[in-house]
Amino acid sequence: MITPSYGLTATERVLPRLALDFTTAILDSRVTFTRSGDTATVTNSSGVIAAINANLPRFDFDPTTLVCKGLLIEEARTNSLLNSLLDGTDLATQTVVVTAAARTLSFYGNGTIVLSGAHSATVNGAGAYPARTTLTFTPSVGALILTVTGTVQFAQLESGAFATSFIPTEATTVTRNADVATMTGTNFSSWYNASEGAFVVNAQTARQVAIAATGIVGINNGSITEQINCFFRGVGSTGANIFSSSASQMDQAPTGVVSANTLIKLGVAYKLNDAVSYGQGTAQATDTSVTVPTVSQLQFGVIQAGQYLNGWIQKFNYWPQRILNAEGQAFSK
Repeated sequence: MITPSYGLTATERVLPRLALDFTTAILDSRVTFTRSGDTATVTNSSGVIAAINANLPRFDFDPTTLVCKGLLIEEARTNSLLNSLLDGTDLATQTVVVTAAARTLSFYGNGTIVLSGAHSATVNGAGAYPARTTLTFTPSVGALILTVTGTVQFAQLESGAFATSFIPTEATTVTRNADVATMTGTNFSSWYNASEGAFVVNAQTARQVAIAATGIVGINNGSITEQINCFFRGVGSTGANIFSSSASQMDQAPTGVVSANTLIKLGVAYKLNDAVSYGQGTAQATDTSVTVPTVSQLQFGVIQAGQYLNGWIQKFNYWPQRILNAEGQAFSK
């Protein structure tokens, strides 16, 4: 008996084996999500800032259009202001001890915060929610005095060069821990092809990208030795790389311009000695000398170096074959 062989049809070639759409505000059961502590908030489907319990995914909505932005993934941050309440109570004047590192102040309302002591500035509010006012600055070491007048709501002072989602506080400072979303075990191996494949991810970052990389998706073995990554990097650019046995197999030079809150589509196709990265409808980097890494998990919104997206994952599609360059460009356009 002769067993017939069949090639992939045109439909099978372009139909992803895994298709995740986080703009539906539903988490696929194969994704494991954790975030310890009941300290996080999200803009809910009514456009209101609301608390969300530990270990629940945050599907963030645009406060004006009420359109779901996708799955929010953020790094850990601490709000150093006291009694900054979720009910919109105005902030009281207070003093915070700071170090000489970048900090970001943010709030809603048309009131004013005057900074003195470790830093001098006058920050005037832009208006009621959702008009958020932010100021990033580097104070000197010492006591930072925040003198508050008028309506100053959902106020936050956090270490870092950009604002993240609101962290409510009462009598003490509060830390929101990092969001962790992964696919492991058979939830990963059931769709992943270890010898060749391709994926495209749709994402937004909440900030203009700085020098350090900002992870979008990472496929790895739980370490930096074996990985395939897509990320924002450089000064407003995108990137992708492949590592096997800790050796770089493909590394895309910074390409394109990334602005905050702008949808970006990136992807990678791979097989032995044939890899390419895609971005916004173009093939951005190719490599004909590639060893495919041995991996065991998919991470959303972070890469193994611990660099978080601080933004939203919208869609992720995976094909179990090295798709054609024309297909990759079409899917990432």
